[in-house]
Amino acid sequence: MSKLIPIKKVNVFYDDIQPFNDATQSIDLKTNEQIKKILIIKWGGMGDVILSTAVMEDIHNSFKNADLHLNTLPQWQSIFLNDKRFTKIWGSESAKKIGSLKHLYEWIKNVKAENYDLIIDLQTNDRTRIYLSILRFIKLSPKYISGNHPVFPYSIFSHSKDKSNHPFTLLQKNIGSFGVPSKTLKPKIYYSNKDKTDALNLMKKNKLIKDKFIIFICGSSKNGGLKRWGVKNFLDLFALIKKNINLKVVLIGGKDDEDECNSISFLNKDIINFCNQTSLTALPMLFKNAKCIIGNDTGATHIAASTDVPVILITGPTNPEKVKPLGKNIIALQSEIECKNCYLKLCPHHSCMKGLLAEHVFNKIKKIL
Repeated sequence: MSKLIPIKKVNVFYDDIQPFNDATQSIDLKTNEQIKKILIIKWGGMGDVILSTAVMEDIHNSFKNADLHLNTLPQWQSIFLNDKRFTKIWGSESAKKIGSLKHLYEWIKNVKAENYDLIIDLQTNDRTRIYLSILRFIKLSPKYISGNHPVFPYSIFSHSKDKSNHPFTLLQKNIGSFGVPSKTLKPKIYYSNKDKTDALNLMKKNKLIKDKFIIFICGSSKNGGLKRWGVKNFLDLFALIKKNINLKVVLIGGKDDEDECNSISFLNKDIINFCNQTSLTALPMLFKNAKCIIGNDTGATHIAASTDVPVILITGPTNPEKVKPLGKNIIALQSEIECKNCYLKLCPHHSCMKGLLAEHVFNKIKKIL
């Protein structure tokens, strides 16, 4: 184990995302009556998908009479099961199949059958560009295809001179390029009455009262271990909460987070472990009832951003100016250290997270409660 690198201070990041209306738009399609069926493409990780739901809301509001379809990864389709904005949600049965010839063939077959008038590529990576390029070469693409960058195969793209590469700003410029203003500045997630009931029943079973508990989102994807603040830090934070403000603490996580959540709850029986006990669409109701939420840079923290509850995001190897969830109710903390924003998957010292202590986070909690 390498020697820890001391941190200089803890930086705090606030939301600086503003509404966006692209004055340099390529075309205004909002009043085009020929746009009757639209495909939105959004693959990627859960956080990116949740982030994009804000611009999906603006697209829906601008094309009230059009059928909206969503092409996304199978593991995220459940997020949209109750989403009335979309008349169809489709995608590969397995994320691993994306890029295979079979997946390409099935994807093109689906697009051909639906005969879309507009395709909005909110992913804009090499794979979606290849798929859409082939669609254009075989003359099966619609007249209008928009993307996040001014490159082939997009027929619509932003001409804005704004230099920001924030993922959400790219989405804002994308929809602005065909006349849709970006007004929605937080994720928009729809959940069912059953999701609401399940969440409230889980609270009742564990004697949780609104505004009387704090949620820890302590995990991350299995490939993002360095984004975890760590078992010790979360336990230290719980001790400070119990001693000073006496609120209950609940752990939220999925399959990839079981080891982290189980380790924390095993070491302190007073912590309530909800890991793998909730659906993704039940999380917003749980989050709405919490006093505040502390989370790593992971998808569930973006879901928390869909509420008005204060959220503290803990970042280390990832850049908070790019990964921070949307919302004025959210702040991000990051150690000021020479190797910040490294985006490494392995690190011998993990100083950025080990140096950001429970006291640093608790001081912010006290200010927002």
